[in-house]
Amino acid sequence: MSGQRVHGPREGRRGGAVGRPAGRLAAKREAILQAAVAIFLREGYDRASVDAIAEEAGVSKQTIYNHFGGKERLFLAAVEGERNRVATRFASPPPTASAGARAGAEPPGGSPGGEGPPPAPTPGGARSAPEDARAALAAYGRQVLAVLLEERASALRRLIIAEAGRYPSLRPACAHGEPQSLVTAGADLLRRRTETGELAVPDPAGAARQLVALLVQRGLHASTYGTQPLAEEEAAALCDEAAELFVRAYRA
Repeated sequence: MSGQRVHGPREGRRGGAVGRPAGRLAAKREAILQAAVAIFLREGYDRASVDAIAEEAGVSKQTIYNHFGGKERLFLAAVEGERNRVATRFASPPPTASAGARAGAEPPGGSPGGEGPPPAPTPGGARSAPEDARAALAAYGRQVLAVLLEERASALRRLIIAEAGRYPSLRPACAHGEPQSLVTAGADLLRRRTETGELAVPDPAGAARQLVALLVQRGLHASTYGTQPLAEEEAAALCDEAAELFVRAYRA
């Protein structure tokens, strides 16, 4: 014989199973995670069963065990997947919103996620830097609230809080807090405003964490932990107040 290895009927030349490309596996995993979120939110962690999740996802129970090992790891993976979904939504504002009023859109001084020119001079020749920074922070706050107080994200947050006390193994779901991309965007915004001389923020990352915490806690309180919609006017006032607080605290 030539010595060339003969592959079995279920084995590909790279050691993978025939007929199971990575794209299909990823799609199946995502279907399981989406089904898990739906069932956990509907039934709660204790009553939710792997059988029900498998039926919702259109897969076998064994497939779920192959991917996640069991209900606990599936729950943690579903929470992480939801956190990633929120982060993606934060980075992609709705295209239907107007350029000036879109949640998270920063005025001409720059955008939360990218560089921008310094604030334009006022008619008298002086820059209205505090007003520009205040508007930028308020717009950032509205975007944070829009994604974190979304109905599904709020429901999952309440579920985690309710179950973590009874199931200590689920506490890692609370460990990471809000998506890091929200804090990173806030830190970038504060860093740019410091570089232009509008604000003086010695620790942009730390200040951004404080800002997100302030926005989220006030938003949760005002919306009764996401169980009722937060009126647009109330959300705007909340964000304006937080922005004013930070501009006063870090005014250059």
